[in-house]
Amino acid sequence: MPADFAGNNLNNSRNLNVNYINQTFTDWVGKRDKNDYYSFNVSSRSSLNLVVDGLSADANLQLLNSNGGVIAGSYNRKKKAETISTTLDAGTYYIRVYRVNKKKSTYYNLKVSGNEAPQSLQLSTSKTSYQQGETVSLTNASVFDGNGAADLARVDFWLQKDGGEWQDIGDAVNFIANSNDNRYASFEYSLSGLSAGNYLLSAKAYDKSGASTESIQTSFSVVPVPTQDWFDLNIQDAGIREAARWHFTDHILDRNDMIAILREAKDSSVVDGTELTDLRTLVNNSSFLGMPEYVRILSHKVVNYDLANQNYQGKALGNLYAGSSDIHIENLISKWFLGSDRPTTSYNYQYAYGSLFQNGITYQDIKQGSINDCFFLTGLAATALRSSSMIENMFIDNGDQTFTVRFYNNGIADYVTVDRYLPTNQEGYFVYASKDNYYGNSANELWVALAEKAYAQLNESGWIYQDNTNSYNGIGNGGYVSDALANITGLNTSLANLLNFNSIVNAFNSGQMIGLTTKSTVVDANIIASHAYALIGYNSATQMFTLFNPWGIDNGTSKPGIIELSWNQIEANFSYWDATINNIV
Repeated sequence: MPADFAGNNLNNSRNLNVNYINQTFTDWVGKRDKNDYYSFNVSSRSSLNLVVDGLSADANLQLLNSNGGVIAGSYNRKKKAETISTTLDAGTYYIRVYRVNKKKSTYYNLKVSGNEAPQSLQLSTSKTSYQQGETVSLTNASVFDGNGAADLARVDFWLQKDGGEWQDIGDAVNFIANSNDNRYASFEYSLSGLSAGNYLLSAKAYDKSGASTESIQTSFSVVPVPTQDWFDLNIQDAGIREAARWHFTDHILDRNDMIAILREAKDSSVVDGTELTDLRTLVNNSSFLGMPEYVRILSHKVVNYDLANQNYQGKALGNLYAGSSDIHIENLISKWFLGSDRPTTSYNYQYAYGSLFQNGITYQDIKQGSINDCFFLTGLAATALRSSSMIENMFIDNGDQTFTVRFYNNGIADYVTVDRYLPTNQEGYFVYASKDNYYGNSANELWVALAEKAYAQLNESGWIYQDNTNSYNGIGNGGYVSDALANITGLNTSLANLLNFNSIVNAFNSGQMIGLTTKSTVVDANIIASHAYALIGYNSATQMFTLFNPWGIDNGTSKPGIIELSWNQIEANFSYWDATINNIV
């Protein structure tokens, strides 16, 4: 039997000193010597290269751990050389060479070399989040190699995006040795052109023998470059900008949105110049911002100008200005959006129960109260006769017990907001429009009383030809039906037309809204002097005219709510007639 230098089991294995020098050990395995064992120690993470060649029969090669467990093996057939290359952590290991065919023996050459592996690889990205287009750069990138920086070959990088497949990317191959200790080396690495996502970067350093560090990972994200939207470009105050952007997510700035944005300007108890400019910018761009027209107009009154801003609840207020207090802007919001600036009256306000409309809209819903605003109520009656939808569309139910009411100023829509509180007497009955209705009656139909209240509030804006006060008495001194019709409908009107049978008949038959005003002294006892009536019918067969008295159908007086008159009676008792010019039907 040939000489046997290797041990036959783990306990009597031949000890080797593995280093970077390639060492060769020749031995034999066969019938009487099935296994050869070698042992060695590594003091730090190192590479290991094993080769078994020079075979005349089949033999296999295994690398074992300190307990004899197989770490790696090479099992080529016949005389082909066996090889194992791996990286080991510090510890004790065994090499096993063994015969395959129990009838055959063979000499072999065991070639062993090792090299201390690189260690202490460390790196991080310069920050954890990058915008698209930015270069991702590594910082504090370094590695240790006990054989010197010259032994380093590369740092291998892999990249994973959003938990997907790992991608092999470029290596770092240039190393700069530390001037104080050349076993330490630094390197540079960067990535560019990455799309938005969450990334993991994995790295492993190799020396020239193939030994490597363990893999390390660092994470970072790439986010899209934020684009400047309209709010960035046009709104300067951060609070208003963010509030407006958030409320615009549905591409509409509605009433509630604008109230919230206006209140955002109160953040420091003062509306400064920047905030005021921003609020005006929003109003000036109402079309782009999907702002309903009534919201634009009410917002304009808050942030710009309206004659009615001079007072609020009987006290001086004024238009908003840079430096206005938070109370100032809140009062303007309450005045225009919440209906809190109620018309002055000597009566007490009470919450009015009922509905805006009950069983349709008709002129018969109208019943004048204790002020002389027959001209306005006649305008409502004539409009209700011809177009109930025009009356219905006057009102916007805000869903918070307030209503925004539309009027027209020279054909251009204007708006005012009222709440449900109406003046009552001590017994709780309405004293103005819808007179004698009890405030707590759920059957109340409120549209007439709320329209009258809104008209009284609108009077303060100075364009309805009354006394420019926010009061019921302010609209209670008489007026022209033509003005009321223009304010209610937005249509052109004719004023104080001379009485002419054919003109009135033709106007009525063509669908115009008509009001007639009586003389200061009347002939017929059932007709009210200096009073406006709505023309609601004409019978061509009898040539009789039917008129509606805004005192109402059941007014408890000798003056009927509906009256039929001949042309002679019209001429005897009436001074003139007003009408719309644009036809409705």
